[in-house]
Amino acid sequence: MKPPGESHSSVARYIRSIGRHYVVAVVVMTALIGATFLTVKVALDRHSLQQNISYLIGRQFIRFQQLANQTRAIMRASADPNMPEYIVRPMVEDVQTAINDIRAMSVQLNELNDEVEANLLERLNGRDAASEKLRLELDGRLEDFLQRAEHVVSAKLLDRRERYSFWGPIDFAVSSDSMLMRQFSALIESAHDRSDMSINHTRIISAVLLGLTAATLILATLILFIPLLIKLRTEHRRTLDFEIKLTHLAHTDTLTGLGNRSSFNETLNGLFASLERTGAGFSMLLVDLDHFKATNDSFGHPAGDAVLSHVASALQKTIRAGDVVARLGGDEFAALLPGISDAATLEGIAQRAIAAIAAECHFEGRLLPVSASVGGAVVPGHASEEATLMRIADLALYAAKAKRNTAVIFDEASFAQRMEQNRLAAALAFAADRDEFVVYYQQKVNLQTGNHLGFEALVRWRHPQLGILPPGRFLPLMEGHVMQRMTHCIVNTVARDLRAWKAAGLCVGSVAINLPEALLVGHDGYDLIGAAVKANQLDWRDFAIEVTEDVFLNRGANQIVETISRFRNQGVSVALDDFGTGFASLVHLRDFPFDELKIDRSFVAEIGKDIRSEQIIRAIIDLGRNLGKRCVAEGIEDETQRDFLLNAGCEIGQGYLFAKPEPASAAVARLAPGSSASITVRKMSRRITQVVG
Repeated sequence: MKPPGESHSSVARYIRSIGRHYVVAVVVMTALIGATFLTVKVALDRHSLQQNISYLIGRQFIRFQQLANQTRAIMRASADPNMPEYIVRPMVEDVQTAINDIRAMSVQLNELNDEVEANLLERLNGRDAASEKLRLELDGRLEDFLQRAEHVVSAKLLDRRERYSFWGPIDFAVSSDSMLMRQFSALIESAHDRSDMSINHTRIISAVLLGLTAATLILATLILFIPLLIKLRTEHRRTLDFEIKLTHLAHTDTLTGLGNRSSFNETLNGLFASLERTGAGFSMLLVDLDHFKATNDSFGHPAGDAVLSHVASALQKTIRAGDVVARLGGDEFAALLPGISDAATLEGIAQRAIAAIAAECHFEGRLLPVSASVGGAVVPGHASEEATLMRIADLALYAAKAKRNTAVIFDEASFAQRMEQNRLAAALAFAADRDEFVVYYQQKVNLQTGNHLGFEALVRWRHPQLGILPPGRFLPLMEGHVMQRMTHCIVNTVARDLRAWKAAGLCVGSVAINLPEALLVGHDGYDLIGAAVKANQLDWRDFAIEVTEDVFLNRGANQIVETISRFRNQGVSVALDDFGTGFASLVHLRDFPFDELKIDRSFVAEIGKDIRSEQIIRAIIDLGRNLGKRCVAEGIEDETQRDFLLNAGCEIGQGYLFAKPEPASAAVARLAPGSSASITVRKMSRRITQVVG
């Protein structure tokens, strides 16, 4: 037995030993807790950085796809010689913005990668050489792509048109090939893998350290690690949400919330696959808005966005819950209707869609005009594969757009009509070179006296097989360049006829020519008339110019006003054609320099039939009188119309009552003394005097 003093001493030493071990254990456990906390924090910081890198690469990839599409759109637009510069310019600005965005994202990615390299856990694990090499290769390829894009947008319009109309799409097909797309995908996948690795490291380290300290540090564990575990779950949830959001963005139109073209194509492929498996048919509708450009130009792009949202809502309300509506781009929409394979049923749905779209659309207190053309086709009745379906649906849409605000379901008649129009459009490209455009003249007379005042030059096409075609057959098919070449032919023909008539001593008066907007924006139209005047020793007053109300909505309206002012300074009379059928406002009439208002024939035709048209005519004449402008009535075909216009105060008229559009020889014969036309005019003058008296 040990002495009591020794026992007490042994107990004391044991207690002191326990105390020392306890202190050591507390210190060790505290260090373990601190190490656990710091390790988890470092791992989470690394995970957060890699998540940011993944998110930013995803954004850069989406922006890259947008840039590729926008640049191809510029090349297609630049290849079109009729595409106005004011349309291409905003597209160029959008591409430059996309380039700047992508480069800014590259800078952010480099900064984030530098932060990852500085992370302690990253230094311990070492960098992934393959991922680093992939990132550098992607940066190089992407920069090469951006430089190509910058070269496109920095090139002059003529250079883009001559070079990129052919080589541009091929060049970009190479620069944005599948290798670049795969590198994007691989880099995003690598970032995800390393992010998951960070989470795994966090879990392993936490489990080991918590196993060592679990017995005595339960409370500390609860206090320190529950928030961290919550953060881990939040980060994981954030990863899943990001993936869902990325998928949604890649398949959704951001403005309308509808599916985009990619989503539409996936659904269409799925329906064709179902057709092969089960034989289940479906239908497709293509929707294109009428006069959408006029809405954008008149009310601004926010109003255009409101119209697009209205159309998206109208289409969603029209179709069934299981149907698919997508915005393909611009003002183009499409709908896929599974289970509907009957053309009559599809036409009923299309008509309801048109009615829903035409419903009132309000924007900032304004009622915006909205209408659409719809083309449709049925599978398998009209097509059994995707390319054919798109082609025939587009044919139906083209036929609908010829009428506006209507629906056309594909049939053989519409196909034949489109083929005929395609042939005419192809022949139009060479009509000017073959001297096939013919000028007809329609006489303008003084309604008070019946005297001849001048002519309006009207174009006809002498088609080699179809003979003389009226303008309604070919003008809607003409594009800007062909329209300008046709106008050159008309001006030169009129100038030659005027020179011959004046040499014969005939008092012809002025000949009115309708100049397209493309020749009024700039100096081309003015120089064209000036050259004709000089070459044929004419006076500027031998010509008159007619423009439509659409010039008010042109983005180059200020340049058009300047050109019109130059014409008037030379003594050329300027008429506002088809007045009352466009979008002119009183402000336009106040500020636009013109001499005549031409009352559209659609109003004149309703004289004696529609009191509202008569009231509109009186209002136009009063408006013209108050503004100090002459009024010219078109399409006068009977004496009732002429008498009404005369009593209403209209000064000048033209129409079949006086003369049809005629070749030059027949038109000028009316001016010869003793001609039957002259006798008719004198008789008409005497009757007019009786009516007025």
